[in-house]
Amino acid sequence: MKNYLKYDDVKIFKYENLYLSIIYTIGHIFVAMTCNRIITGASLDMAAADAFVEPIINGFWFYFLLVYLKKIFVNKIESTNSTFINVNQIGLLLAFFYTIGHILIAMTCNRLLTGAPLNLAVIDAFVEPIINGVWFYLLFEFFNKYKKKRILSGIGRLNDISPSSRVSKLAPINNKTHQDL
Repeated sequence: MKNYLKYDDVKIFKYENLYLSIIYTIGHIFVAMTCNRIITGASLDMAAADAFVEPIINGFWFYFLLVYLKKIFVNKIESTNSTFINVNQIGLLLAFFYTIGHILIAMTCNRLLTGAPLNLAVIDAFVEPIINGVWFYLLFEFFNKYKKKRILSGIGRLNDISPSSRVSKLAPINNKTHQDL
């Protein structure tokens, strides 16, 4: 089992994931601004505006998919007795539509906010998420190495915690006591 699964996941959910999310979000904004400036040649203020506005609109798109389109898709699948897709695969369908919508929103925001040509807005809409995926991976791996170092140095050990509080109430996959550390 990897060490990050043995770490005190209650503490991770309480503090460290919040810090990691904040660091990732700040990096995401800088990646979006940099990609926009390099790919489209947008000014810094317009690239920054796009890096803030586009994720907010995508958040509303995500909510719309989960609240409204999900019901429509489920009803349509159930009423037609589709053999192509069933209700248990609705997540795949929603992810597909979310991705298409995300790309269209990114292109539109880029085009409207920065005035970039359509071909450059399309390139930015595909390149920036890939770079942010790499940023996420690197940050995740660095953070896991940091946690492992803390565990090995004794800082992250659970010696002072009672066995009953070592059970995670937040992570059902890892819902066990941490006596194997």
